[in-house]
Amino acid sequence: MGAKPDQTAIGVGSLIAVTVVWAFSFGLIGKALVDHDPIVIGVIRLLAALLCFAPFLRLRKISPRSFVELAVLGALQFGVMYVCYLTSFQYLEAWQVALFSALTPLWVAAIDAAIRKRFEIRFFLAAALSVTGAVAIRAESVPEGNFFKGFLLMQVANIAFAGGQVWFREWKFRNPDRLEREVFGVLYGGALLFTVLAGLISGSFSQFPQLTASQWGIVLYLGVVASGLGFFFWNFGASRVSAGFLAASNNLLVPLGVFVAIWINNSKPDWISLSLGSVLIGVSLLLGQKRSSKPVDLNP
Repeated sequence: MGAKPDQTAIGVGSLIAVTVVWAFSFGLIGKALVDHDPIVIGVIRLLAALLCFAPFLRLRKISPRSFVELAVLGALQFGVMYVCYLTSFQYLEAWQVALFSALTPLWVAAIDAAIRKRFEIRFFLAAALSVTGAVAIRAESVPEGNFFKGFLLMQVANIAFAGGQVWFREWKFRNPDRLEREVFGVLYGGALLFTVLAGLISGSFSQFPQLTASQWGIVLYLGVVASGLGFFFWNFGASRVSAGFLAASNNLLVPLGVFVAIWINNSKPDWISLSLGSVLIGVSLLLGQKRSSKPVDLNP
């Protein structure tokens, strides 16, 4: 399915706007919520996101098969991702979490190519270049703490988020007439169910976190804006751009996240490497604009 030029522009704009919003999430979580159980925080965020889109749900228009597919998709992209992503803050600094999300575009390109059973050199070059730019930003920094555990958690989060993006993109190709807002609550429902189950297994609900008024404000902002609107418009944009542009867009978050961390923490970065990395990521976005012409059916 080919995208109309105006739809592609809308998709690009959606991805860039969400990236700006998400750039603040690393600093907010690392500064205000790192001492609280990550799974409980994830449940609150996903519940807020679900409540935002529940009024738009049109369950009668969703077949049982699509309902299950979308619920599992949401559990993967948002549930698995949140459990691993938020838990990684227990082992990494906020800027390290942002840095390790740099590998997401490679997973996007790799998963997309594997599903299509063909090698798209442009997509892999765009993803590799964006990763190179992200690594250049913090090349001279040495991570501290429980580095490997945090790194592995972030890679599971990256794979889950990348797989969900590609999966929803293909679902949209197969259902071009379905409005995203009418089904997105199912994704959040699947994610919420998974996260609640993870919390029950881990014992996260044995004690509810004591949040201050400002912390509640941050959690609700993250749930409604960063999660609810953010994930919706990210998948909305993902279904309207190329896999290469989608892969590189994931990494635009890295330099923006670093800039926000610099502002919040009054850090003194290596401006040369930071500038070089940002330029490389910008070039990778341009390189990935070619759109794949043929969708793929993910159903067996």
